[in-house]
Amino acid sequence: MDSNILRVLNETEMSPIEICRALQDSSFGTSLRESQFVFPLVETVHVLGLAISVGIILITDLRLIGVAMAREHVADVTKQLKPWMMFGFAIMFVSGGLLFSCEAAKLYVSTAFRIKLIFLLLAGLNAVLFETTIGRSVEFWKEPIPSRAKFAGWASLICWIAVIIFGRWTAYGLS
Repeated sequence: MDSNILRVLNETEMSPIEICRALQDSSFGTSLRESQFVFPLVETVHVLGLAISVGIILITDLRLIGVAMAREHVADVTKQLKPWMMFGFAIMFVSGGLLFSCEAAKLYVSTAFRIKLIFLLLAGLNAVLFETTIGRSVEFWKEPIPSRAKFAGWASLICWIAVIIFGRWTAYGLS
């Protein structure tokens, strides 16, 4: 680990913005930010991870709200797609962390980035609540889909659309 980051982590009186500056100014953050090839590659991987994960979430959510694949049982759809969704999410999460490390101070003060993180947290909470409650009995559902499941699908759609909008807003420096 970079000695500058270790120094910051050992000091208890550092503000969050100072920690972000130290991360951004670390040799790792600086190298990534200034790389002609690695930074665009990480950005590309991030967008591809987002496309895989959110694309599959979209398919699942559309099935939950009843507007897609109505002939397929929800359990069959989720069982087949969940590993790919988790794979895309892992790629998106790791690459997003790398992108954050090279622009941490700028992102820390960005309103759009903070809103993106709020919607990402809400999407995650929605998924956890779904999986730990009504989602446990998905194989026993009959049509029509339970209203709680439809609500979870709509909430997920709204959250992920917001994550994408505010993520693009952040990337283009509009906030």
